[in-house]
Amino acid sequence: MTSPQFNPGGQNFGGTGGFPSFRPPSGPPPMGPPMGQPPGYPSGPPSFGPPPAGQMPMGAPPKFIPPRPAWQHGSSGINSCLFAYTYIWQFDGNNFWFYPIAVSRDQIIGYRWSSRRNRWMFRTISRSNIFSYQCFR
Repeated sequence: MTSPQFNPGGQNFGGTGGFPSFRPPSGPPPMGPPMGQPPGYPSGPPSFGPPPAGQMPMGAPPKFIPPRPAWQHGSSGINSCLFAYTYIWQFDGNNFWFYPIAVSRDQIIGYRWSSRRNRWMFRTISRSNIFSYQCFR
């Protein structure tokens, strides 16, 4: 019976005695993403800035405030208001003009009119905050 040959560190580098042989990897070490960038993003994390300007409304919203519809509550069906001036009433009492460009399960993405700044501002709205809405084409 052959006895295994051990080195002082406790590993068998010869591959004898039932132990696997150890060989350091050959070639350069594998390259990962550059420092500071998370894996999976070729140029850093995604940007959540506003979408392209072609989706932004061309002018100010209508100058009137529509009456709140008695029949329509919540945000179901708001997909039909994409790329249209939409007046939104929220449960917290806020109401404003909005220009939706995308609708997800939980949020509406688009532009909110700021009458103080006299311009559209990119915003997201939680669908659960919407009491009612009305859109105009």
